[in-house]
Order: sequence, then structure tokens, then C-alpha cells
Amino acid sequence: MAKRGRPATGISQEKKRACRKRYYAKTSYLYSRHPWTEEECRLVLEHSIPDSELSEKLGRSLKGIQEKRRRLKKSNQNTD
Repeated sequence: MAKRGRPATGISQEKKRACRKRYYAKTSYLYSRHPWTEEECRLVLEHSIPDSELSEKLGRSLKGIQEKRRRLKKSNQNTD
């Protein structure tokens, strides 16, 4: 196990990468690209249900939902 503050090396880093790849592969490229609606943005920011369920409900990838949430939060910080 890597110490806190240091990057993981060797086998643990490879395992993390493989796990992440499996996780995002479940929904990547399953859905076509389309503009985000206000309702979708609201649901993403609420974060009231797990992203995996939200992905199915919205027809968006897990990574797409997480990236949209990050961008919405960042834009909200810039406007405050």
C-alpha cells in the first residue's frame, strides 16, 4: 500500500487502472451525444441517487456525469 501523499507504484497502480477502466467501460460509448438540459444539470448537482442509476436514467455515461458535475461546480464557484 502506498503511503499517504505518494503516488501508487507497481502492481497497485496497475490494479487501480484496470478497476477504473472496468468501471467506466460499463457506460462509455453506450449513449449518443446530446445537449444537457436544465433538468439534467439539476439532477447532476443534486447527487441524490448514485451515478450508476443516474446514468441509466439520463442516458449519459458515468464519466460524462462526473465531468459535468465538476464543470457545473467550478462555474458556480467562479460566479460567486
